[in-house]
Amino acid sequence: MTLRDCRTPRIPRLRRDRPAVRTFENALYLPHSAARGQPSALFDAARRFIPESVDIRGPGDTPSWQRTDWPEEWAAGLPGDVPEAPEETYLFLGGAHLHYGHFLVTTLPRFWPLLQGRPAAPILCYAPTHEALWQPYRFAVDILGHLGVGVRDIHAFEAPRRLRRVIVPEPAFREEAFAYTVFRDLCLRIGAGCYDPGEVDADDRPAYLAKTRLPVGVRRFANEEAVTEILAREGVEILHPEAMSFSDQVRLFARRRVVAGSLGSALHTALFAPPGRRVAALSPSPQVNPTFLLVDALCGNTVAYLHQPGTAEVEPGAFGSQQRLADPRAAAEGVLRRIERLAAGERGAFAAAWARLGRLAGREPSEQ
Repeated sequence: MTLRDCRTPRIPRLRRDRPAVRTFENALYLPHSAARGQPSALFDAARRFIPESVDIRGPGDTPSWQRTDWPEEWAAGLPGDVPEAPEETYLFLGGAHLHYGHFLVTTLPRFWPLLQGRPAAPILCYAPTHEALWQPYRFAVDILGHLGVGVRDIHAFEAPRRLRRVIVPEPAFREEAFAYTVFRDLCLRIGAGCYDPGEVDADDRPAYLAKTRLPVGVRRFANEEAVTEILAREGVEILHPEAMSFSDQVRLFARRRVVAGSLGSALHTALFAPPGRRVAALSPSPQVNPTFLLVDALCGNTVAYLHQPGTAEVEPGAFGSQQRLADPRAAAEGVLRRIERLAAGERGAFAAAWARLGRLAGREPSEQ
């Protein structure tokens, strides 16, 4: 079964102003507590949750994970034994979501004020309270490092704290909803140290980012290895993002003229690479989550989202969901043809070098 282009929803216009920033006096920082059975929250002096502090997905206004209700056990007022945080003022930058994709599109968009340099106020997050707890999430440590921030600079508390003053910026990116161009500026600042400008588009060999070695994850194709075997025989380099450093992933997107892969958060790495990347993504669904399209719009990328009809849901195993391609060989051939077309749109000589890929299935190169 041949691949078909996915249906893509209309993306809202990118916002070129700056996100809002508000300051609150006498706020309450409430970290997650298994004992309370409730997630984190930030409340103002009137016991209302602070809208700018919560993570929201989509165009609505419902927080996706933080609590918004004042604790019932404190209905009579905040107990006197809740201590004050030591600093006079904090810059609150949300929660540290230590999954690669969520860190990029949920945590990092709150760090846009750092484009102006190190803030005068210490950074406050919902985050690991000890440096050692960050180490399994090397990508987060590296990304913050490229901003000049060490994990020791991230303040977090294990118990509630009174905040004398807290500055709360609105995030510069909201999944499935909107994106401020300042978020792209932030990502370019981070990515600039990962590659040399002279090596942009220097490598003609396409790369495919595979999930075949992931032991656990959000989603994957159960028979993706059958696709990667064909791609590898045809000269595509198969790479596994989880085995690469953050800098190496950014450099890959910068150097390769075409990158392909199974749809997932590894494709968000294009945020840190130069504009105008060319990507072919194999999608388990005929519809694409708007978050991917927002990233594409920010980056000015040309991305082909491809789906194979007949792709079926199977037992998820260690993944959130798992699908099986109906015809892995046809999927591989479709990816190869789209790689060729992406290359042709960028550089004729490169397209000629890859013309043989279109003959793999005995069809014309322009055929989908």
